[in-house]
Amino acid sequence: MKSICSIFLSVFFFPIVSNAGTITQSLSTLPNFGNVYPFHSSTSQRYTVSGSSLTANLVITGSNGYEVSLTYGFGYSESIIIVPISGTIASTPIFVRFSPTAIGILSGTISNVSVGSPTQNLTISGTCINWAIPTAYYTTINTQRGASLKTVLYNKISAGTISLGYTPGVWNAFNTTDVQPNGKVWDVYSTLFNQASAYEFTLVTDQDGGSGGTSEGQKYNREHSFPQSWFASASPMISDVHHVFATDKFVNSQRGDLPYGTVGTTNWTSSIGAKRGSCNFPGYTNTVFEPIDEYKGDLARAQLYIATRYENAVAGWQSNASADNVLNGTIYPAFDPWHISLLLEWNNLDPISDKEIKRNNAVFALQNNRNPFIDSPQFVQRIWGGVLPLEPTIAVSNITIINNSNNSVTLKWKSGNGVRRMVLVKTGSAVNQFPTDTVHYQANSNFSSAPQIGTGNFIAYNGTGSNVTITNLAAAVNYHYAIVEYNGWYTSSNYQNTGIATFNSTTLPVDLISFDAEKTDAGIFITWVTGSEIDNDFFTVEKSINNQRWDILRTIKGKGTTVSKTNYQLIDEQEITQATYYRLKQTDFDGKYTYSKTVSIKPTTPDLYGITIFPNPFKQEFRISFQADLTGTIKYTISNLIGDINVETHMDLQGGTNKQMDVLNLGNIPVGIYILQLEYEGKQYRYKIIKQ
Repeated sequence: MKSICSIFLSVFFFPIVSNAGTITQSLSTLPNFGNVYPFHSSTSQRYTVSGSSLTANLVITGSNGYEVSLTYGFGYSESIIIVPISGTIASTPIFVRFSPTAIGILSGTISNVSVGSPTQNLTISGTCINWAIPTAYYTTINTQRGASLKTVLYNKISAGTISLGYTPGVWNAFNTTDVQPNGKVWDVYSTLFNQASAYEFTLVTDQDGGSGGTSEGQKYNREHSFPQSWFASASPMISDVHHVFATDKFVNSQRGDLPYGTVGTTNWTSSIGAKRGSCNFPGYTNTVFEPIDEYKGDLARAQLYIATRYENAVAGWQSNASADNVLNGTIYPAFDPWHISLLLEWNNLDPISDKEIKRNNAVFALQNNRNPFIDSPQFVQRIWGGVLPLEPTIAVSNITIINNSNNSVTLKWKSGNGVRRMVLVKTGSAVNQFPTDTVHYQANSNFSSAPQIGTGNFIAYNGTGSNVTITNLAAAVNYHYAIVEYNGWYTSSNYQNTGIATFNSTTLPVDLISFDAEKTDAGIFITWVTGSEIDNDFFTVEKSINNQRWDILRTIKGKGTTVSKTNYQLIDEQEITQATYYRLKQTDFDGKYTYSKTVSIKPTTPDLYGITIFPNPFKQEFRISFQADLTGTIKYTISNLIGDINVETHMDLQGGTNKQMDVLNLGNIPVGIYILQLEYEGKQYRYKIIKQ
C-alpha cells in the first residue's frame, strides 16, 4: 500500500509516494522436476527469499500441482506466509516440490507476493507420467510371503537381464541414473537437499581417473553398496547399477568394505555427517560405516535387492573377505539377524523417495530389471518381517474449503509428517470408521464413485499432496471430512490413530455456473449465472484494489429457490485506474454465506507498477525498479525543492516486464531532500529522495 504525504512550497504541492518494499529471491527458475507419478511427490528443490521495507506479509504460493514449505521434510501446502519483522525478512529457504494428479506437462510459477511491493516469480516445470512399471511385471505375485516371495521375485528380476560391463558401462549409466535436477552428480555420501551441499561433482569431468581423492570434493567414483569383495568382484554383480552408486572417492575409501551400521564411538566424520566407528546397533560391535538418514533407506533396499537378485549365489559368499560380518551362508534370510534388523529399520526410517523411483526406472531402461523393494516396499516386510513404519505424529493443519459450485469443493491443507494421507467424506454426520493398518485403499475424487470404509465413509483422496477437488456432491448438504496421515505402503501401511484432522462444511445452495467481469465503454460489466438456487436470499458484489480489503459495490436480491437458470448483471461505472478485483458473496435466508472465485480487471492505459527506489537515503547512486504495462519511454528528473533540475534522462521500455534503471554519479549533488519525477506515457510519479 502506498502512503501519501505532501511537502508544502510557496507555489504548489509535491505529492510524495513512499518507497515500496523489495522482495529478493536467489533464483529465477528451478531445474525441471522431471517425471513424477500421479499422487506422488518429487524430491524437493530449494531457493531462498528475503525482503526489506515490506509493508505486508510475504505470501508464497505455488501453481496448481506445486507445493511449498519452510521445512524440508514435511508441512507442504499450496501457500505459506512469512511475517516480516519491522518490514524485514531475513534470507529464508523455501522448499518446493511437484505433486501432480493428472498426466501431462505442468509448468507454472512460485509467486512471492507482498502487497505494495513488486512481485517476484520463480518459474517451475515438471511432467506427470503413468506408472513406468510394466503392467505384467509383478503378475506372479499374489499372497506369497517369506522365502517363497523372495524366490518368486528372484525369478522375475533375474530373467532377461542385461550386463552393462564395469568400464565404461557403469560410468555411462551414471549419466542417467545418478543425476540431480541441476545436472550434477547425485552422491549418496555427499549430496544434500535440506541445505546447500559442501561440494558437487560434474558428470564425466570429475570422474575418477586414478589420481585425486585424497580429500573430499575432488573426484567421484563407483561405490558398491554391497562391497565387491563380498562377492569376489565377480560379474554381473560388479556392474549391477541397482547397488552401485556414484559417490565421493575419498568418502568411499573411508567406508571400504565395512558393513553399514549405527556408529557409537566415531573415529571419522564426513562433511555432511556420515560416520565411521564402532557399532552400537544390537548384535554387532565392530567398526561400521553410517550414512546420513537421507540415504539409509536407499542403501538398505539396494542390499536387499542383491540378496534377492543373486539368490542362487549369495549363500556361497559368506567366506569372501569380511562378508561373514553380515551374511549367514543361507539363501534365506541371507543376512545375519542383526543386519536384517538394521536394514528393516532403515527401510522404515527413510521411505521410498522420488529420487529412488527415477533411478529405478533409469536402471530398468539399461539392465531390463527392477528393484522390487522400490516399486513396492511392502515386499520387505512380507519377506523378512519386522515392525511397521512409525505412525505419523503431526496431523494436517491450515485446512481451507473452497466451494467451486453447489456440487464440488476443493479441500486444501498443510501436510503433516506422514509420507501420504487419505481424505474421507461422510454425508450428514462425522466420519465413524477409519483405515486399518496393513490394508491399502483405493480412492476416487468423484463422490458417486468413491470406495467406502465401512458404511458411508467415502475415500476421496489417497496421495502425497495437499489438496483435492471432490465432485458430484449434493447441493446444500453438510459433509464431514477426515484427513488421515500415514506411513508405509500397501501391507506395510501404518495409519495415524490419534489427532486426526476432522471438519465439516455445507455445499453451496446455489449452482454458480459463472462469474465474470469485463471492461466496456460504459464501465466494468459484471455478470454471473446460476443453474439453480436453494434458499438464496441475496448476492453481494464486492470490490477491492489490493485483493485484501473489500468494499460492497452492490447488493442484488436472489431468487430464493428455483431450478431454472438465472442471469444476473450490473455495471461498475467508476473509472478503473489500477488493478481492481471483484468477488461475489452469496447469502442464504439463515445468514450463511459463501464466496465465489475472484476476478481482476487491469487498466488499459499505460501505467507503472511496483516502483521501488533503493537505497533511499542514498550517497552516490540508487536504483529504480518498476514494471511497465506497455512499450514506451520513461523519463526521469531529479530536482531540488525550488524546482532546479540536477539530473535528467530517459529510457525506452518493453511493456509487461520488470525493469530497472541505475542512477549513478550523484556524488556532486549537495546533501539534502530532492524530488524524483518519473514520466511515462503522459503520467507523472513523484517521490521524495534524500541525499546523505
